[in-house]
Amino acid sequence: MVVFIQYIAVADLLLSIFRVLPGAISLAANDWLFGNFLCSSGYFVTCSFGGTLNYLISALALSKFLIVKYPLRAVQVSRKAAHLITLGIWVLCTTFPTVALIKDGGGVYFSYLDYNCDYFCSDAVWSEVEYAVFCIAIGVAGLIATVVTIVSSVMLIVVAKRFTDRGPEGLQWQGVMTVLLTVAVYCITILPGTVYYMCDKFVSEDSPGVFHVQFYRYVWYVILLNMVANFYIYTLTLTSFREFLKSRIRVVSATFTRIRVVSATIIGCFLPSEDQERQRLLPDIN
Repeated sequence: MVVFIQYIAVADLLLSIFRVLPGAISLAANDWLFGNFLCSSGYFVTCSFGGTLNYLISALALSKFLIVKYPLRAVQVSRKAAHLITLGIWVLCTTFPTVALIKDGGGVYFSYLDYNCDYFCSDAVWSEVEYAVFCIAIGVAGLIATVVTIVSSVMLIVVAKRFTDRGPEGLQWQGVMTVLLTVAVYCITILPGTVYYMCDKFVSEDSPGVFHVQFYRYVWYVILLNMVANFYIYTLTLTSFREFLKSRIRVVSATFTRIRVVSATIIGCFLPSEDQERQRLLPDIN
């Protein structure tokens, strides 16, 4: 379960860098300032890691429910298996943005609705069948992930309540509350988006107004807020995640230290030593 949390935090961090930060700067500047390459990169990261984030939350809720429900019989998912599951989810989520950029890289554009880069499926490039297949696949996959997340969380609450009735011993409430808090925030943030996309076809697009502009921005800003919030939720509630962060910070710090030492050594090889510099200056003095 900890592996899933770590990857969720990594996905949140990447989305904050490639989606939240450019969006905030673009909103302040009222224009896209980072070029076409970063625009396409931001779209790719948003689609691939945004989808990965949703499925990882489902995997987190389901794994925690199974561990609490069957504490003695449940087979603990090894770290290697969790890494492979996450890799499979990420590969699955990169399918659409990869195919979209290969078929029509020029379809990425800057949207003033949410001040970020989006993709337009052109009729000249995408057939109706291809577009329908991708829309149905993405919708069904998202629906399955949401159902798994909600059902697993509800069952987790039921099982945790049974443990509470027997006594607080034997149940790691810290992990349970972290999962439930993550799922609760997730459900709250996707609710406006669900309402928007369900009502989108019934609202006229001829005259953009409150629904297609203000409400659409609200939908995305709530989702982006969730991306940033998950990192702080795990930092405040999980000791293991704080230890993981400290270990990664130590690794990064040690890496930069080694780079600095190696760079100084290489530069020193091309600079004259003190004796050579003294010998060079002696003729001038004489």
